[in-house]
Amino acid sequence: MKPQSVRTLGALAETFVPDGARVQLAERLVEAVGRLPRAADRAELEQLLGMLESRAVNFALAGIPRRFTAMSPPQRERYLAGWATSRLGLRRRAFQALKRLATVLYYTATDPAGQSPVWADLKYPGPLGPPPPMPKRIQPLAVTGDTKLDCDVVVIGSGAGGGVVAGELAALGKDVIVLEKGGYVAEADFTHREGDALRRLYDAGGLRATDDLGLVILQGSCLGGGTVVNYTTGFRTPDGVREQWADEHNLPHFLGPEFSASLDAVARRVNVNTDECRPSGRDEVLIRGLDRLEWDHGFLPRDTRGCPQDDECGYCGFGCRRGAKQSTLVTYLQDAADCGARIVVDCEVRRVILEGRYAVGVEARVGPYALRVRARATVVAGGAIHSPALLLRSGVDLPTLGGHLALHPATAVFGLMDEEVRPWTGTLQGHYSDEFADLDRGYGFKFETVPIHPSLAALAFPWESARDHRDLMTRLPHVALAGILLRDRDGGRVTVDRDGTPVVSYRVSEYDTAHLRRAIAAAAELLEAAGAREIWTPQSRWVAYRPDEGPGARARWGGRVDAAGYSPNDLLLVTFHQMASCRMGGDARTSVVNPDNQVHGIGGLFVADASTFPTASGVNPMLTIMAIAHRAARVIGAAL
Repeated sequence: MKPQSVRTLGALAETFVPDGARVQLAERLVEAVGRLPRAADRAELEQLLGMLESRAVNFALAGIPRRFTAMSPPQRERYLAGWATSRLGLRRRAFQALKRLATVLYYTATDPAGQSPVWADLKYPGPLGPPPPMPKRIQPLAVTGDTKLDCDVVVIGSGAGGGVVAGELAALGKDVIVLEKGGYVAEADFTHREGDALRRLYDAGGLRATDDLGLVILQGSCLGGGTVVNYTTGFRTPDGVREQWADEHNLPHFLGPEFSASLDAVARRVNVNTDECRPSGRDEVLIRGLDRLEWDHGFLPRDTRGCPQDDECGYCGFGCRRGAKQSTLVTYLQDAADCGARIVVDCEVRRVILEGRYAVGVEARVGPYALRVRARATVVAGGAIHSPALLLRSGVDLPTLGGHLALHPATAVFGLMDEEVRPWTGTLQGHYSDEFADLDRGYGFKFETVPIHPSLAALAFPWESARDHRDLMTRLPHVALAGILLRDRDGGRVTVDRDGTPVVSYRVSEYDTAHLRRAIAAAAELLEAAGAREIWTPQSRWVAYRPDEGPGARARWGGRVDAAGYSPNDLLLVTFHQMASCRMGGDARTSVVNPDNQVHGIGGLFVADASTFPTASGVNPMLTIMAIAHRAARVIGAAL
């Protein structure tokens, strides 16, 4: 990075967080920019930093004929606040890129002892003790030079799809090799420091987003994939969704006993239950509001075994130290390893090797070394972002490959409670409501909660000035939320850039925005019924109301929410679930894989992850992915 760009980043750090020097924020920003997943993103940000030093540009955009580094602190704040709410999408995007990096890095930075000087202001305790000294039970295959391997089945990815395929096929006696892009991180490695967990456990270090930054993409990237960092929610595929997939996509097996048996089998293996879902403080607020409104609600099924459901459980998005979360790391991958499967981590698969119309293996890299695996069957299970990208890099040419991407756009409405909620603690997710899950032919939204650690709060809370953002952050112990999970009908697309890196393009449609607007209004009503004394949205500007403002306060607030807008970077949207970009169906013109998970027209090549969903599932997708993978493993095993 150019020296002037570094100086500009330092000025931005001082503006977003004036005491950022406490955690060397400017230096951390420079390092984070270097970790952005695409070279184009890094180049674009450098160009933006250069633009901030143009007197002419700043005069045209803000009426301030000075370089950003020469502006006074009030001028800098006014300048950035104007970008946050600009009518120009590019300016909002630039603001969010900088604000997210600066504030999240500030609140997640730790010293060598794993502590932060800023946590005391939030009453946030940080990690609750050191990780346990538990030995690792899986021994990955070491690749110490250019290597060629042979096997029956090579599986790319180790999460809910790849882990299940590997475990089931290894149990059938097949010679299995698993290739995982992330590292092997287990109980003794889970520091429960947010910054460390994002870098080590999440795809692109938590920095992946759609191309316009309109949605933050959070997905696991480690051995065990998303099952290591997810919130343990094990919903079965809804009957209405199964019917839709069967009827509208000519996939009758989704209504048959075979798929039901697969759902039953994976639910047993990962111990899905409703006995270990003691409500957290967040859930108690949700339940109180739902009861007062007499809205539907119930206990979430969870894939846990011996979960204590205590304060440390709120940290399990950074890995479960107790091994209670029944991720593929402790279930199916362990099964596979016990049956002799070979597992390679830190392995980037670049392409599937095609000979004619048949897949014969993959080419990959492990650090500096080339790895070539020949296999009788190749199973792609890298998730709905990386699976289509791999197929595109490999020359697969199908009309809908990468299309129809569903993301379950998620947001929340926040409420300030009189009682201390400590929203980072307790059961990850213990309760939900389906009151509005079927607004139109199965499309609508769910209410759930998620733990709010400082990183999520910094990401979501509006920034109008450094002082205002800091004051909001200090409210964190008393903040509750109504989390919104939207079942999106209209999708986006995954493509690849010139380097073969995934590019995610997605805009929330008018249809889905109407449901999102309804969700925000209902979430505010829910929090008001629960006793919140102030309620706000994660929009770029501060949009809040107090229920004691009198009759019509919520309706007036709804008008201000509409005025603040729902366009990209007006409202924080996050995706925890990515689906449907290699959708299943019987017709190669409208789908990517056939009912047996085989890529149309290519023998020996299968996809077994959420990318095969014909549509968004409308529920946390883990169990559905596992069931699809379980059935696919039986099909593949019988064919070998």
